[in-house]
Amino acid sequence: MIGLLLKLARSFKSTLRFRFFPRVVDSLTTIATLETPKKLKAANVERVLIDNTVLAHGVTHETAGVDTGKALWGDTEIDTGYAARIPVHDDRDNTEAARSIRYLPGIASLARRGHLKLATSNELQDEQLTQPAGRFRGYGLYDFSVFSDIKFESIKDRQYSVIIGAYAGLPSVKEQRMKRLDAKGDPLFQDLVSVLGPKNSQDAWHIATAEHSHCYCFLTMDFRLIRNVRAQAKNKTIKSLRTRIMTPEEFGREFSINPIPPRLFSYHNASFPVTHEKNWPDSKRQRPQGN
Repeated sequence: MIGLLLKLARSFKSTLRFRFFPRVVDSLTTIATLETPKKLKAANVERVLIDNTVLAHGVTHETAGVDTGKALWGDTEIDTGYAARIPVHDDRDNTEAARSIRYLPGIASLARRGHLKLATSNELQDEQLTQPAGRFRGYGLYDFSVFSDIKFESIKDRQYSVIIGAYAGLPSVKEQRMKRLDAKGDPLFQDLVSVLGPKNSQDAWHIATAEHSHCYCFLTMDFRLIRNVRAQAKNKTIKSLRTRIMTPEEFGREFSINPIPPRLFSYHNASFPVTHEKNWPDSKRQRPQGN
C-alpha cells in the first residue's frame, strides 16, 4: 500500500498531488492506527509527556535549494535554482531515530482525532528557550512538522518561574533552570537524580513530572537516556515508576501503530515547490549557519 502511494506520487500530475495526495495519506494514517484507539482505552492511556527530542525529529521536511544548472545572465553564466520542500530522511535509513520517526505520523494523527493527549510542561518549554526555535518548528519557510497544528496540554509547575531579559547581573535562563532543579525537594526527583546521575537532572524532573501527572509514558528520542534507564531497570526507584520511558517506536509497536514513511507527507500544507523524490544525503536535518 505504501509502495503504491509512493508510485502514485511520482505519476500524479503536480496539481493532483497538491490537491488530493494529502487526503489519501491522511486516510492511510487513519488505517495505520485502526486498532490503536481500542488498545489505548483498554490500557487506560490518556496522555503522554513529549520530550523536546521528539518535537525536533517531528520536523520531517526542510527547505532546500534545487539546482537547475547554468544560465546566461547577459554575457555572464550564472548558477540557477529555486527553493523547495524536501524530505529529511532516506526511506532506507534504519537507524534508531529513523525507525521511531516513522511512528510519529500515527501518534500525531491519534492526537488530532482526540484519541491521545500530547503534553508538554513548564520545564520542557523552558528548555526550548535556550535552543533555536527552528529546531522544533523548522528553520525554513517550507519546512513541515508532523505535529503542526496540534494543541499540546501544558502541565503546570507551581514552583516554575523565569525572568527573560538582558539585565545586569541576571542569571541566564539555563542558570535559572539549574538553580530551580537544585532547589527541588520532590523525593521522587531526588531519587531519580541519584539513580540517573546529576548530569541527567533535567530528564529526572521530566520523568517525575510524567509520574506525578499520571502520564502513561515519557516519550523520548534521547537514546542515551533510554539506555541509562534500561541499565537501571532493577533499581527500586525505576521499578516503582508507573510511567514508562519509551521511544516512539516502542510506543507504536505496543499499541499497533503501523509505521509510515514521512516522505508521504511532502505535500501537506504545501502551496509552493515540492521535490518529494529527494532527501538530505546524510538523512539528517540541516542546521542553518549561525544557529
